[in-house]
Amino acid sequence: YCVRQNAATNHGRAPPPTARDTARAMSQENVEAVGAAYQAFAERGIDGFLEHLAEDVDHRAIERALDDRGPMHGKDAVRAYVQDWFETFDDFSVELRELIDAGEDLVVAVLRISGRARLSGVEAELTFATLYTLRDGKIARGREYVSRADALEAAGLRE
Repeated sequence: YCVRQNAATNHGRAPPPTARDTARAMSQENVEAVGAAYQAFAERGIDGFLEHLAEDVDHRAIERALDDRGPMHGKDAVRAYVQDWFETFDDFSVELRELIDAGEDLVVAVLRISGRARLSGVEAELTFATLYTLRDGKIARGREYVSRADALEAAGLRE
């Protein structure tokens, strides 16, 4: 949220918002929208998360990773992708570790997933980052990256 230090210089009124203030407020709204999506996931599962995605969402797992099925288009494709994780692991969980305002319509989410593989019983965990693009308060695009640094670089930022 924007804090103005010199509000009193305009006869006690806050100065009119600038384009920069509007962009900052929109960025904060986008961060909150991604946070709400993961809160809904924690409370209501996949269906709760999907409510926060645009109908035409475009998502991609980490390229060349074992779970990379190529570009995913639409909520049904994202549902199938996430459902595969639940079917592969017992006690599967997703933890939102960090949200980063990457400017304009971009948000980086640092995530930790964990669970016990059903076939082998091996405990597994992975920390990775997803760069989200938002449109009208909904997640319209997601790209997963192996690290926070890679996601920030994809957003045009550095650590």
